[in-house]
Amino acid sequence: MIRFFFVSIALVLSLAAGVLEDSIKSLVDESTYKKHQKLIRILFEDSQFYMRGGSVDSVKVVKTLEENGLLNLILPDSKVIELKFAYSGENPLFFVKSMNDTLQKMGISFFLIKEAKLDKNGFLWTINFESKIVPDPVLLAKRLAKYNISINSLERQDSTHWFYRIDMNNAVLPTRVLQAGENFQLIRPIRPVWFNVSKIKRLILRERPGSHWYADVVVYDKMLHILYMKQNDTRTRYLNLKLPPDAVYVKVSDRFTLENLKSGLQITAKGEK
Repeated sequence: MIRFFFVSIALVLSLAAGVLEDSIKSLVDESTYKKHQKLIRILFEDSQFYMRGGSVDSVKVVKTLEENGLLNLILPDSKVIELKFAYSGENPLFFVKSMNDTLQKMGISFFLIKEAKLDKNGFLWTINFESKIVPDPVLLAKRLAKYNISINSLERQDSTHWFYRIDMNNAVLPTRVLQAGENFQLIRPIRPVWFNVSKIKRLILRERPGSHWYADVVVYDKMLHILYMKQNDTRTRYLNLKLPPDAVYVKVSDRFTLENLKSGLQITAKGEK
């Protein structure tokens, strides 16, 4: 019985090491792997450290490769880089917003969408952009973690083509969660402001002296489907929103320009849900 136990453990460790080796080979080019094979074996000797459940933790692998100079993300000259993202859910609106926000914070503001496909297998989103630097997968993982989004797996198809499998099961927008009874000032926003309103029943917005607000307010459910929209072409001094039961997010902006909110808005949250 004891012998069987140790044989089973050895088999599990052997399988983990094999899966890990395949993952490493998919992330570095063949010449780098052959040249530094001994170093790679030493670095990844503790194969279980790089496993998450029954699969490889690709982000941990990439981090170790980067720290030891085995993964170069800087290209010799500017090239078209392709990033492909896949996830098995049915919420492309949430996915695209999260990815857009994340990529912009990483300095990738201009890209072309090569493919956006939703089918029974989930959502596939492919983008292209020109750069000399491939986005750092470790930094991308840290940014996505703010949305409770994780990277399940990562494959470097070649130096300019990268494929990510994403887990969005617990995804949320990293916005302020409003509580009933809160009353505060929103001062000179430089971009539309999002709030999580899942815990309140009513949201009151008042124009502050010095502002000249033309309301642009959108209420969304947790999947970012629009539940209600208020867009005024005339000045808005006061707006009292009774939120739908399934409201989770509210986006507050100005119909024409945020310069109209020089003194901001007064925000009041009411009614505990």
